[in-house]
Amino acid sequence: MHAYLDNHSAAKPCSSALERMKPYLEDEWGAFFSPHQKGIEQAHALSGKVEALYDFVRAKPEDRFYFASSGADAIQKLLDHLYLEASRKEGKTRYIASSLEDAPLLHGLKRLEELGCHAQIIPAREDGRVDLKELEEAIDPRTALVSVSFAQGLTGVIQPIEEIAGICRKRGVLFHVDATYAAGKLPLEIAGDYLTFAGDRMHGLKSSGALFAKSSVPFPSLGSSVDVPSLAALSAAAQQAVLSMDLMGLETARLRSRFEEGILEEVPGAKVLFADSLRLPNVSLFTFAGVHAEALLYALHRKKVYATIGGVYHQHLHRLLLACGEEDAGAVSFCLSRYTTEGEIDFAIAKIGEAVRFLQSLSGGL
Repeated sequence: MHAYLDNHSAAKPCSSALERMKPYLEDEWGAFFSPHQKGIEQAHALSGKVEALYDFVRAKPEDRFYFASSGADAIQKLLDHLYLEASRKEGKTRYIASSLEDAPLLHGLKRLEELGCHAQIIPAREDGRVDLKELEEAIDPRTALVSVSFAQGLTGVIQPIEEIAGICRKRGVLFHVDATYAAGKLPLEIAGDYLTFAGDRMHGLKSSGALFAKSSVPFPSLGSSVDVPSLAALSAAAQQAVLSMDLMGLETARLRSRFEEGILEEVPGAKVLFADSLRLPNVSLFTFAGVHAEALLYALHRKKVYATIGGVYHQHLHRLLLACGEEDAGAVSFCLSRYTTEGEIDFAIAKIGEAVRFLQSLSGGL
């Protein structure tokens, strides 16, 4: 047996996504833009699949959509376009993000700084949320964009998106929400001007992502080439996510509570971080006294319990906790999916208890 609790790094593609893409790999492989029967058939099929994605984010018919090769690709396309259309032409060279954001956005902002823009990083509060006062004070007439994640993937903390959207509207600034970790766990809508998400965190494919934009804001002209199988899979994953929303909010949340209660009972010195904050129903962040996070992650890997400490696309947990004023004492993030079972949770509790106690005995409890 094993327990895969790293679903915000990548989640297993759902069976509907795999089935939906299969015809486009075997039979319906024509180019959708070709003016013949093969192309016409694909164009009609794609229309319905895009409509399902519009329903998923409750977009209006006039809102615009771009299918990306990943969530990171969607973010980069947005930043590149705003640089060309706003920063370069209008002198709006300031971009604002929070210290909680993941690598795709932070790397994209760093690239913009090399082109003469300025990225301002807003601090987080101790509860894991963006400091709204600092955010409002940071906005000025040269601000091109405010970018915030709907929820943080490692902590699970949900951001006050409606309040941030209100601040941006009042100040006349474009607002981008990255919903990569909220997609499939919470109902979505385009609360600001732009919305992005990745397909592989919601049981689609790694080769899929989405960028939505309100009809009233600049939107990049991004060409006509589309990875049709991946788009079909993303559409199916979105439909399944909507059907499974109650399951995520009730059963997955129950299993997360069982997991946290079991770890607190089984492991001396364990602590759930951000337990009093509004969180996604599937994320649990623990610290373990007297244990080094990397050592624990390796020990859990040997016991077939898979978790994360961030890095690569994620923030690293060490930097993230420092940003929130928390001490990094053996912090490890666990992320369930709607496919996680009670048996896996009980297996994980036992194995985590064994690993932590063993490592604590080596360190002498320090």
